[in-house]
Amino acid sequence: MSTPPRIPVAVLGATGLVGQRILLRLARHPWFRVAEVAASERSVGRRLSEQVPAEVGEALGHEVAGLRLQPMDAGFLSPLVLSALPSGPARQVEPRLVEAGHRVVSNASAFRADPAIPLVIPEVNPDHLALVGHGDGGIVTNPNCAVAPMALALAPLHRVFGVEGVVATTFQAVSGAGRGGPSVLDLSDNLFPLIQGEEEKVEREAQKLLGTVEGGAVTSAPFPVSATTTRVPVLHGHLVDLSVALKGRPPLAEVADTLASFAPGPALPTLPPSPLHLTDDPMRPQPRLDRDRGGGMTVTVGRLRPCAVHDVRFMVLAHNLERGAAGAAVANAELCAAQGRIPGVEPIREGAA
Repeated sequence: MSTPPRIPVAVLGATGLVGQRILLRLARHPWFRVAEVAASERSVGRRLSEQVPAEVGEALGHEVAGLRLQPMDAGFLSPLVLSALPSGPARQVEPRLVEAGHRVVSNASAFRADPAIPLVIPEVNPDHLALVGHGDGGIVTNPNCAVAPMALALAPLHRVFGVEGVVATTFQAVSGAGRGGPSVLDLSDNLFPLIQGEEEKVEREAQKLLGTVEGGAVTSAPFPVSATTTRVPVLHGHLVDLSVALKGRPPLAEVADTLASFAPGPALPTLPPSPLHLTDDPMRPQPRLDRDRGGGMTVTVGRLRPCAVHDVRFMVLAHNLERGAAGAAVANAELCAAQGRIPGVEPIREGAA
């Protein structure tokens, strides 16, 4: 039986931090191949290798590194578009791509709050892809980089016990702000107690991810979420402290068993063997030690303990540029391919190499 040809992909925002990591994940992908790249106007016409670090160009290989960057309004031929655009440009560009019949997998926040557009983590809510068709265009989004580890840990608890309320405090790495964010020097001997606009995303997106699809839209989970988001002097890796109220007040041992036994998600190339790693080391998780687990896609859970206010308290950590961005987008593209939701492309069997 012959191997089906790899699906051509266009990557928008290819020269940014997230765009580069998407390209690196696609460089030797068994299902996808990078066919087109696009970036801001100042880069149009240049070869990709001229606009990314030399080590990135070498890792991408001659064919991809030699692609010329196209404008955002180019007539892309690829049925699948992975967008690493900032929210503002995404709001303008992505709907036009949908009208042209493309499946757009977006890392931007522009459309995440729309109840008719799926916000997806493959291990958490793959059924939400029912909101988009099989043969037509549409947008699929992945969550905020701090929400991703948080939602992965909350998902098994919500399924087994039911979540009644969450208080979340994030400690977010500098790279989560992109190139225009604060430098490590700005944060030396310091932290920022607020990331503008971030707390609303954390609260809203956690509820949407754990909600249900009803009547062509997502009905968000009803539990309240209270978030504080901070920026800390860490290069990569978002840490989130969670205090969670659960129905039935389950014993801590049952909570630990539920987290430790969270089943793997769909058999997709980018997903790790287990989405959660529960540690009993009281000094973990730590960004430098744990962010790269599972290729940056495994969420490390630690400091699980009773909470005097709610029921349980614990910390979660994941690589913000992988599980929180590039890897998340590629995994959602794989889920679309497995479910046959890329226009003109037959479904790819999960687990296919």
